[in-house]
Amino acid sequence: MSIVRKFGDLLIGDKLSGMKIRDKFSSAKIGEKLSGVKIVERINDDMLFMLTYMASISTADIERDRIFDYAGAQKEYEASEHFCQIYTLASKWGYEYSKACKYLSQKLTDRYLSKFFGRMANIISSGEPEKNFLKHEKVTLGEIYSNEYERGVESLRKWTDGYTALMVSLTLVVTIILISVMIYEIGNIETVAFMIVVLVMFTCGMALYIIYKSTPSEKKLHSLQHKSREQEQIERLTRILLPLGIGTVIVLLFLKTEIELLLLTVSLFTLPIGALAMIDDSKIDERDNSFPAFIKTLGTLAGTTGVTINCAMENLDKETVGCLETAVGKLHQGLSMGLKSTLCWEKFIGETGSELINRCSKIFTDAVELGGDPAEIGSIVSSSSLEIVLLRMKRKLVSSGFRWLAIILHAVMVGLLIFVMEIINKFSSLITGMSESYSMQGDMQGMSQIGMSMFNVGDKMPFLYKFTFAVVLVLTISNAIVVKIVEGGGNYKFFFYGGVMSGISGLSIIIIPPVVSKIFTFNV
Repeated sequence: MSIVRKFGDLLIGDKLSGMKIRDKFSSAKIGEKLSGVKIVERINDDMLFMLTYMASISTADIERDRIFDYAGAQKEYEASEHFCQIYTLASKWGYEYSKACKYLSQKLTDRYLSKFFGRMANIISSGEPEKNFLKHEKVTLGEIYSNEYERGVESLRKWTDGYTALMVSLTLVVTIILISVMIYEIGNIETVAFMIVVLVMFTCGMALYIIYKSTPSEKKLHSLQHKSREQEQIERLTRILLPLGIGTVIVLLFLKTEIELLLLTVSLFTLPIGALAMIDDSKIDERDNSFPAFIKTLGTLAGTTGVTINCAMENLDKETVGCLETAVGKLHQGLSMGLKSTLCWEKFIGETGSELINRCSKIFTDAVELGGDPAEIGSIVSSSSLEIVLLRMKRKLVSSGFRWLAIILHAVMVGLLIFVMEIINKFSSLITGMSESYSMQGDMQGMSQIGMSMFNVGDKMPFLYKFTFAVVLVLTISNAIVVKIVEGGGNYKFFFYGGVMSGISGLSIIIIPPVVSKIFTFNV
C-alpha cells in the first residue's frame, strides 16, 4: 500500500504541478507592470456557488464519498476539478479524505482554496459533520465575496471617473494639434499625426484593460440550448443582419463611400440586435430579482408540509413570484402532466435566460432529489442568489450613471473635433480667397504683412480630415466597449453601444459642417 501511495503522490503531484491552477481571485500583475498602478483583482462567484451546492446536498446526510463525487462532477465550476482530485485520491488510491485535503492544500497556489482544504482536513480529522462545516464556510465566503465585490465596484467608480478625464484630455490634445498645424509650419505632419493616432489607441487600450480588470467577473446569461424568447430573436436577427451588414460595409468601402455613411450603416445593422439585447438584459434582471423569494417560498411550502415540489407549486400563489409567473406556471403544468422533472426544469431555466437561475435551480433540484430538506435547501439557495442580486444593484448604480455620461461625452468630443476641423476649413478657404484677391491686385507685400500665407492650410485639409476621422473612429470603438465592460451582461450589448456611438459619430459628421458654414459666413 505504501508503494501505491508513493506512486499516487508522484502521479497526482505531477498532474497538479503541470496543471494551470485557476485562482478565484485572479491577479492582474501584467496590468500593474504596464500601468504602474495597482489594479483591483477580478473576483469570481464560482466558489460561492460551489459551496452553496455542497452545503445544499449535505442536508441529505449523504456519505462523504458522494459529496466529493457530486462536487467534482459540476464541471461548470472551476473549483470542481480540485474536489474531483480529492475524490480520486480517496476512492482509487486509498487516501483518507483528511490526508487528501491536506495534500492538495499544500499544492494549490490559490490562497483561499489552500486554506479551505486545510480547514476541511482538520474538520474531517476531528469527526465533525461536513454539513455544519460547509454551511459555515458558505456564509463566510459569502461575506468575503460581498466585500470584494463592493471593493471592485468602488474601484470601478474611480476608474470610470479617470476614463472620463482621460478622454477629455485626449480630445484637447488632438484639438491643440489641429490648431497648431494652422498656426505653425510643421515639417513632417504625417509622422506627427500617425504618432498622435497611435497614442490615442494605446491610451484607450490601456484604459479599457484597467477598467476590465477592475470590474467584478460574473456570467449573467446561461449557455444552454434552450433560451429565452428575446435571445432566440437575437440569434435569428444576428444570422440575418450581421452577414448583410458586413457585406454592405465591404461594398461601401469598395465604392469609397464617405466615413459618415459607413458609420450610419454600422448603426443601422447593429442597433436592432442591440436593442433586443438590452430588453433581454432588463428582463433577466427582473427575473433574477424575483427568484430568491420564489425558491425560498417553494422550499418552505414543500418542507413544512412534507409534500413534493409539484404539490407545493399547487399551493404557491403565482402572483407573488413577479415576472416569473408565466415561467413558473409552465413549470407547474409540465410537472403536473407527469413529464420528466429534469426536462421541465431545463425548459424553465432556458426561458429565463439567466445563469443565476440556472445554477441555483440545479442546486435546488439536485439537493431535493438526494433527499435533503426542501425548506433548508431553499433558504441556502435563496441567500446565495439574493447576495448576487443585491451586489448587482450596487454595480448598477455606477454603470447606469456612467452609461449616459459616456454617451453625452462621446457626442461632445466628436462634435468638438468636427467643429474645430470645419472652422479650420472655413478659415483656410477665407485665407485662400484673400490670397487670390491680393494676387489679382498685385499686392503681394500686403499679403505677407498680414501673414496670410502662414494660415493657409488648404493643401493639408484632406490629410487633416483623415487624421480627425481616425481619432473619431478610435473614440467610437473605445467608448462603445467601455460602457459594455462597466455594465456587464451579455456580449450582444456590444451591438447596442456600438450602434449608438457609431450613429452619434456619423450624425455629427453630417450635421456639424452645414451648421458651421451657416454660422461662419465671410465676405471676401
